[in-house]
Amino acid sequence: MRQAAEMVSSQPEVFSTVSRLALVQTRKAGETQPLYYMACQEPKSERGLPCNKRVSEDGFCAACNRAGKAAVRLNLRCRFMDFTDGAWLTTFHEAAQQVLKITSEEVKGMESGEGGREALEASIRGRYFQEPLQVTVRARLDSYNGEPRTNITCIDARPVNRGVHGRMMLKGIQEMLGAN
Repeated sequence: MRQAAEMVSSQPEVFSTVSRLALVQTRKAGETQPLYYMACQEPKSERGLPCNKRVSEDGFCAACNRAGKAAVRLNLRCRFMDFTDGAWLTTFHEAAQQVLKITSEEVKGMESGEGGREALEASIRGRYFQEPLQVTVRARLDSYNGEPRTNITCIDARPVNRGVHGRMMLKGIQEMLGAN
């Protein structure tokens, strides 16, 4: 995963890998990290797609310049591990829900519910290394403070089809044995 991400050129590259969720960043420098935000759901374009920009606590969207409908959107920083190494990936709403196996509304409810943040973090820890995931990653070269930096984002995560994955691994083994 890391090798593919480091070899990205000026054009964004999309690749897929099988890995497991190793960690979700819930704290940074001792401070609790937000796992979700409220996003504007007002139609932005003629196609009717939602704005999805962060709204203020009173529901005001600066991009739309109005208060309107809002929905909970997950935004996680996840460490995924494959057989060689691991990488931290920004994991947005749809992929984050697949990884955690819970919806954004359930995340918000757990955090504000009876067990609070501790119950939510315990539930997330229960997902670590549980099952292999087919992770689709987008890597692109960005500039941060004038320095080139690779931006790696998880755009999709699905449970691995074990039959297909097993046949692919067997084919790889047979190719390695045939190469000797």
